[in-house]
Amino acid sequence: MSALVLASLIAAPSAAQGVRAQLGVAGSLTFPTSFYHADPNGDGFTPALHGLALVDFKLPKTPVGLRLDVSTGHNSANDSLKTRLSAAVGAPSDAKTNLFGGSVDVTYNFQPASTVRGYLLGGIGFYRVKFSVTSSGVTADTSATKFAWNVGAGFTYGTGVIALFLEARYLDVGALETIKPTTLSTATGIRLRIGS
Repeated sequence: MSALVLASLIAAPSAAQGVRAQLGVAGSLTFPTSFYHADPNGDGFTPALHGLALVDFKLPKTPVGLRLDVSTGHNSANDSLKTRLSAAVGAPSDAKTNLFGGSVDVTYNFQPASTVRGYLLGGIGFYRVKFSVTSSGVTADTSATKFAWNVGAGFTYGTGVIALFLEARYLDVGALETIKPTTLSTATGIRLRIGS
């Protein structure tokens, strides 16, 4: 969230120089993909809701912009992983992964500007990955900060101060031991324009 606070402080003087800024928040339905969804043994994680906050900067007379975003959420273990953990521990067990991180993205906004407008994005960042196992009321976890990259596309609806947006994004985060978080998410949210 510190990136959003910093971006808000920068936004006011930037607006006077012609840079347009938007703050946004969204809910994201996040689907694990590849081995994060299910490895060859069937162990993996289930879809879940994540949160997304962003600040988007655009220069006038160019389709290229810059976006800072922060996202967070957790994905629970699927039945196969729960069964395997329970057998290993000797008691009913559950597990989940928590992802918290941010990205710096370059955006490309399709021209001309209209009420409905498409965009592409891609960038890099860092995510804190935590894997937690709970059994008999006791939780053990391990965590690390990992490099991540993402690509996506979406569209905004509205040309005034407030606009709605919908986007799809693929996120690839570095592996934590044998867990490699890769997700496909669909986010729906709202953007608020800052300045003129």
